[in-house]
Amino acid sequence: MIGHLCLDPHDPYAQAEVLVMFDGDPPAIQLLSAIDQEGDDILTDLTQQQRSDLIQEITIFLRLHSG
Repeated sequence: MIGHLCLDPHDPYAQAEVLVMFDGDPPAIQLLSAIDQEGDDILTDLTQQQRSDLIQEITIFLRLHSG
């Protein structure tokens, strides 16, 4: 399980972050949780598009920072 800070999909101003815990490598990333600044897991509240956006953000980060 790995964690990455991503933009909070619920923040319209893109200033807040969520700690996204995930497993796997691109393209098979599985989101496990998304903890907001209040400590709540908001993963179940996210739409499929918001989840896809988080996966894309993680994928880009991993590709930029891999070997």
